[in-house]
Order: sequence, then structure tokens, then C-alpha cells
Amino acid sequence: INRVVSKMFDHSKIKISGKTHYLKIFRETGIGMITVRLDFDDQALRRKLRHSLGISIPSVRHMEATTDTALGWMSPDELLYFCAIAEVDNRINLLRYSLRSHHSLVLDVSDARVVFSLEGDKVREVIAKLAPIDTDPNSLELGEIRRTRFSQTAAAVWLTAENSATVICFRSVEKYLHDLLLISCEEGSEVGV
Repeated sequence: INRVVSKMFDHSKIKISGKTHYLKIFRETGIGMITVRLDFDDQALRRKLRHSLGISIPSVRHMEATTDTALGWMSPDELLYFCAIAEVDNRINLLRYSLRSHHSLVLDVSDARVVFSLEGDKVREVIAKLAPIDTDPNSLELGEIRRTRFSQTAAAVWLTAENSATVICFRSVEKYLHDLLLISCEEGSEVGV
């Protein structure tokens, strides 16, 4: 996998890091998020979902991306779909119509979640400082999503390239994660310094 990222993550970024940080950190805006819950063992449902969304269903703990959407595996019966915020209502209506005869849940969670992106050569180092996951390239592959915690708060993270990552968290802990990310990449705090 060379790069597992949708171009949508490049449009509306607000840089929150400064000159004293060794990573660039951005708060993403304009991204809609839809939780989709259903029985993914049902191959007919998987085909219907793939056809409705126009994106492949990701394998366990992975992301898929197109030019303007992304889809992440969150649990055995849950996916998180990313699209432009202006498209959320249309995508929800399409999904609900497609899945109308099946037991499923399609829910707009855009207001409940926040997206950050990290860029720089030491992305894996900063993730390792905050999350109890092995960030070695043999353990955390590009495009592999991990539901974990960053210090004391729930988060999900995936590498979009070797020098960039995306982190999502609940909006209620946005300020906490914002501060945590900035503190963890201040110059002089590098591992081994």
C-alpha cells in the first residue's frame, strides 16, 4: 500500500502546531462521518453496501479510500464512512434505502467526532508516546486502523503514508487530545534526546 488516504482530507485543514513542534498537526474540518452497523458476514449485504458507497469493504482493522471518501473497519459489525459534510444526508438516505430490508443502523456521527492529521518523519514516535500499540512498521502497517486510547481518552489512528497519520476522537475530548498531541511533539521531547 503506497498511500491510503482520500483527497478529502487535504481540503480543509487548520494547522494547530507551530515552529516549536517537530510534527505538523492539523485539525480537519468539513468531514462527515457515518456509522454503519450490520452483519458483514452476509455477502449479499456486503455487495449491496459496496455498490451503494462505491468503495470496497475494508478487511479487519483496515481502511479503504477513494478520491473523495474513506471507509474504516471499526469492529466485526461496524464501519465508519467518511465523506464531505455536505454529502452526509444524501449518503445516509442512499444507505438506508439500500439496506431497508435488513437489520442495520446508519447514523450521522459527524458532530460527535473530531479528526486530526499528523505529518512528519516521527509520526510513529508520537503515536507510540501516546497509545499502547506497537508502531513498528512490521506491526502497524499503512492503512491499518487501530481503536485504542491516546493517554486517557479513546481514539482511533491509522497511517495514511509513512510520514502521516489520521487520528479521530470524540468531540467532548477534542481539547484534551489537541493539547496532548502538541505536547508530545514539542522540540526537545523526541525519544532519545
